[in-house]
Amino acid sequence: MKIAANALVARSSLPVETNVGSEVVLMALKSGECYGLGETGSEVWRRLAEPQTVDALVSGLREEYSAPDGVIENDVQELLEDLLKRGLVEVR
Repeated sequence: MKIAANALVARSSLPVETNVGSEVVLMALKSGECYGLGETGSEVWRRLAEPQTVDALVSGLREEYSAPDGVIENDVQELLEDLLKRGLVEVR
């Protein structure tokens, strides 16, 4: 399910998080599974401390990272869809 660019995305209250080095690891209490977010995924998670739109996330990441056109948008979309499927974020 593609999340609209203007959709407001927020962290779910369900996961437990911890930092391992510079990366965030989430534990979904319902499933008991752990998810390592990697460098960019961890940055997205940190930015979601305050709910924001997909567009805002992408814009903020573009300011910090250089990547070919469309790469950041696609990566953010894939990550958010995966986190949504696992119940770790909510779309409002």
